[in-house]
Amino acid sequence: MSGTLDSNASRSLDRRIIESGISGYCLMMRAARSAFDRLMVENPTSVICVAGAGNNGGDAYGVAAFLMQSGIPVTVVSLASSKGDALKARHFYEDLGGFVLDRLPTTNQWDWIIDGILGTGCDRPPEGSIADAITWINNSRSSGARVMSLDVPSGLNASTGEAFDPVVCADVTVTFLAEKTGNLTGEGPAYAGLVHLEKLEPWNVQPEPLHTRLVTDAVIDLPRQKDTAHKGIRGSVLVVGGRHGMEGAGQLSGLAALRTGAGKVFWATDAPQFDVPELIRIPWDIGSIVDCASRCQSVVVGPGLGNDAGDVIAALWDLDIPLVVDADALNWLSQHKLSNRQSPWIGTPHPLEAKRLTGLPMADRFSMLHALEALYDATWVLKGAGTLISGQPPWLNPVANAALGTAGSGDVLAGIIASLWAQGSQRPAVTGVWLHANAFLKALAERGPDVIASDAVDRIGRIKTA
Repeated sequence: MSGTLDSNASRSLDRRIIESGISGYCLMMRAARSAFDRLMVENPTSVICVAGAGNNGGDAYGVAAFLMQSGIPVTVVSLASSKGDALKARHFYEDLGGFVLDRLPTTNQWDWIIDGILGTGCDRPPEGSIADAITWINNSRSSGARVMSLDVPSGLNASTGEAFDPVVCADVTVTFLAEKTGNLTGEGPAYAGLVHLEKLEPWNVQPEPLHTRLVTDAVIDLPRQKDTAHKGIRGSVLVVGGRHGMEGAGQLSGLAALRTGAGKVFWATDAPQFDVPELIRIPWDIGSIVDCASRCQSVVVGPGLGNDAGDVIAALWDLDIPLVVDADALNWLSQHKLSNRQSPWIGTPHPLEAKRLTGLPMADRFSMLHALEALYDATWVLKGAGTLISGQPPWLNPVANAALGTAGSGDVLAGIIASLWAQGSQRPAVTGVWLHANAFLKALAERGPDVIASDAVDRIGRIKTA
């Protein structure tokens, strides 16, 4: 199973590989060679490497040495004195005739910049010369240079994806040994650019415990229907919401549930607008809603619900039925604490809704996920770039694309998850997040950047596993 490591586990893996008999300098040169090989794909004509004091700086010196051997003009800026293997890498570069600057140049005349400043070692805002170097890199990028970061963009927390100020904005990040969590979630995808994993094998040590498990098509659980299946045995879903001018939210959620394969989808609303003939309308009263819910295999409550439906939320909360809680229902819960639900449920907050529930800042997504889990015994889907899903360890969906951040996207996800659950999926949250992201990416590939939520709904049934 593929996954990611945080900064502590990354350093531990590096240390244990060295203890197994591979020298630290050899591992450093493997990293430098892999980054050099990836850089050469871009056909650089001149390169400047910015090297910090640690092993990340040693990697940068190694890249510079390989560039020297290839005849490509290269310069290194040293931000601090090197030691150990990093010092050996500097001497290697200098022995080849390489030149080292002790301060940043006033102008940039190179088409590529190698960021070897901090790597996985950043857990607070950069200061002093390091902050100045990061700002210089970003200014040079704004003027046309391209940037490759080594392991993790400097200024990005490798464990959480929190971007400090300042942080390098890279076009490419070459990460070593294992995927780093921070490159794939939170603000990481906005700064890491295209991420390339280089495992630097061969090495033979036991892997570190994963920080997150990656959501891939190898772990999802899509229901398979028999050819003889009919609407009565494919699972029924009730969507409660789509009111007060937000009818579209309820309809998108219901239509997504249908497209995902549910046999019947009911819609409880008092809205006059009704545009999806396949949805079965349910009157807006508690008796009708509870009666319908008790006959369904899952219920969605919240999309376009409004803030005046607490009695309905509380009634559904008490039922012995799988419940997907989204949007306005989550906002209501943030103000009206209920006891832990006896039956399973899945909460699908975006970061602002999660902040309302927990009171925590949105930057550290893992602290927020843990706080949600402490608040209620549920499966939580913390939406956003690199969506996180409850688990031991948590799941991380390595997808970040603005196409998913459109009106109605969360409504679609809630409907997908409820439909999968109603059809018997054992991993409805993980599978739902995977299916939702791939439907949007397929719509993006086929339509272009003007994708809206209904485009993704129309493509749900076309998504196949590899």
